[in-house]
Amino acid sequence: MLRIIGAGMLAVTVLAACGYNRDVDKYQGMTNRQDVEDMGANHKITSQTENPRMIDNVGYTWGLKQDRNMMKEAAEEVKGVSVKRVIIESGTAWVTVSAGKNLSDNEVQQVRKEVQKKVYNAVPRYDIHVKVND
Repeated sequence: MLRIIGAGMLAVTVLAACGYNRDVDKYQGMTNRQDVEDMGANHKITSQTENPRMIDNVGYTWGLKQDRNMMKEAAEEVKGVSVKRVIIESGTAWVTVSAGKNLSDNEVQQVRKEVQKKVYNAVPRYDIHVKVND
């Protein structure tokens, strides 16, 4: 019985020692803690991240300014409409447009619906409210 236990412990020790390698950093795909902490960093000295979704690096692809410009361009596609103001607050956008003078109530409603549809198609993530001024 003692021989079996001794042989088992010897086998476990030998097998565990064979799997251990001190040169772990030389293998491809191996990362250490410092590599994980430095992922996405430009320089190890500054540690500034390259994440484009950070609020201070919005760039030209997304952001409130770009959304306002897209809303303005979409609203101005409607004939006879000029945009006076675009306000964005959280998930709501208020677009104020001028559509000319002497419009009937039906024409105002039609212009409002057209502008709302165009703006929503351009930037669908907002709840769009349109105000038509004379």
